[in-house]
Parts: sequence; C-alpha cells; structure tokens
Amino acid sequence: MGLSLPCYYLDDPLTGEELQFIAQILLGPWAKFKTGADSLEQKRVPLVLPLPDMSGGYPVTREQRAERVRRNLRRAGIRADNGRQIVWVTPRDHEWDAIFQFAIRQETGLSPYLAQRWFVENGATVHGAVRVVDTQMLVEGL
Repeated sequence: MGLSLPCYYLDDPLTGEELQFIAQILLGPWAKFKTGADSLEQKRVPLVLPLPDMSGGYPVTREQRAERVRRNLRRAGIRADNGRQIVWVTPRDHEWDAIFQFAIRQETGLSPYLAQRWFVENGATVHGAVRVVDTQMLVEGL
C-alpha cells in the first residue's frame, strides 16, 4: 500500500476534476512536486469558528485565533501528519485561510501545499480553476 497525502478542507471538498488536476501535480513519479504519495485523502476540518463582535472585529489576535483553530485541525487528525507537508484547500475567507495556514505550520512543522480556488478579482472574491502552490518552498526561499 502506498503513501496517502492528506488534503484538509473547511468549505467544500475538491471536485473530481480538481482532484485529478492536483493528482497530476502532487502524486506519483512524474509529479511536479515530489511528495512520494500515490493517493489523496480528503479530510474535513470541523468548522467551529468564533463569531465577530458587534463591530465585525474579533477581540483576540490572529495568533490567538490560530491557537483556537488548532483544536479543529487536531479533531480532523492533523497530529498524525506531524513532520509531513499536507494539502490545504483554501476556504473562501482569506483571513481565516491565513490563520489556518499558520495553525497548520504550527501543528505539522511545515507550510502546506495550497489548493487555491478562491481569488480576488476587481475587489470581489470569485471561484476559479484550482491551482497548487508549495508554500513551504516559498517560506524556504525567503
């Protein structure tokens, strides 16, 4: 049995077409990014986020919110991926995406591969074709 690459998501799982595209990028001997994996396993992260206050803000810092969402990641099984780079399917909300990416790095020790499908165009958030970004490579390149 081969190695499965965990793929965590909040909003919606990847579609069949998106999974095929990501498989071409991350799986097998011809992958663009050599993960050593031969399959993807989608895992839903429980979505229990704190509510903003009456002004639309949060009474705690982003780092404190990241600490809180680490519990959500642990419930999804991320502790088993300590020391491994996982796939993170970016949610629609960019601020929460950044918080979860920080929490994933805290939990696994590595920045995730992003399966990005939400983009800002002309000030609006739009759904587009998925793209894969190796954020660990970006961090190491800094």
